Order: sequence, then C-alpha cells, then structure tokens
Amino acid sequence: MKPEIHTLASTEIYRNRWLTLKEDRIQRADGSEGIYSVIEKNDFVVILPVEDDHIYVVEQFRYPLGERTIELPQGSWELAPDSAPEDLAAGELLEETGLIAGQLEHVGYQKLAQGYSAQGYHIYLARNLSYQGQNLDAEEVGLTAKKIKIDAFLELILAGKITDATSVTAFLLARAKGLID
Repeated sequence: MKPEIHTLASTEIYRNRWLTLKEDRIQRADGSEGIYSVIEKNDFVVILPVEDDHIYVVEQFRYPLGERTIELPQGSWELAPDSAPEDLAAGELLEETGLIAGQLEHVGYQKLAQGYSAQGYHIYLARNLSYQGQNLDAEEVGLTAKKIKIDAFLELILAGKITDATSVTAFLLARAKGLID
C-alpha cells in the first residue's frame, strides 16, 4: 500500500537541546505537493501523585502564556533520552515535588499534538509517597508544589483554570480507568 503522503525533501530549520523544527516538502497521494512543518521532541512523562483524597500539583510560570499555571508534575530528560519511562517518572516526581513513590503504576500512553509532532507521553499514578525534598532544574526556578483535594482538581479543570491538556487527559484517563476516585 502506497503511503498517503511521501516526503520529497526534509530541511532542518532549527535545533536546540529540547526540540528540532523541520520543514518537509511532501507529495500527497493525488500527486499534489506541499510543505509540512514537524517538531521533533522526545517523549515525556506526566505523574499523578495521589495520597488519600489529595493529589499533588505544581504551579509554575509558563512563558508563552505569560502566567502561572497549575499542572501535574511532568517532564523529560533531554540529556538522557533513552531513559526508561518509569525511571523518568520517578525522577521528575522527585525533582518537581520532592516526593518518592513507593508504587508507580503505568496508566497509559497518549500523543500530545499529532498534527505537528510524534511526541507522546507516558502517564503514571504514584502512591505510597514520602517526602525527600525538591531538586529543581535551573529552568524550573519558581516552581512550587502543593497538594489539593482530588475533587478540587476536577473543579479547576471544569472551571477552565487547569488548561494543560496533558494534565487534563492524564487525570481523566486515570479516573475513567477507576484508578482515582
């Protein structure tokens, strides 16, 4: 079966340690040509740290939005892209919240923005938590962690106060699977 879109040429437009932007010249199945912009980024993890009827969240300034946002802990290791997702989840949880999980459960895998990137993310539920202390990266200056009631987290989603699609999807998937009350 012939692919619906064939790449004729690919040009790297920009690269830094977090992403690569490419512009591909393509040919569609009907013979017409066009361009497609693609962002290449490593997969990442998002963690739902749950303790009784509470969930830990992080709040940080998001430069593109010009405001502080509430999200679930998440991230990737650009300098260790081949790390196992479970190791990455444990590391990001400790880094951002200072918590160590006695139990990490894989909830699922989702794609972030498949219209322009193949990047995806693994979702983990973290339980049996103990506090060790945050260890933030330089890019995370000002990030704070706190725990809130699970019902309050859902209310913030429904009120449009939590708009990070990764956090919303992770929470709703875990809830739909019956992993969070």
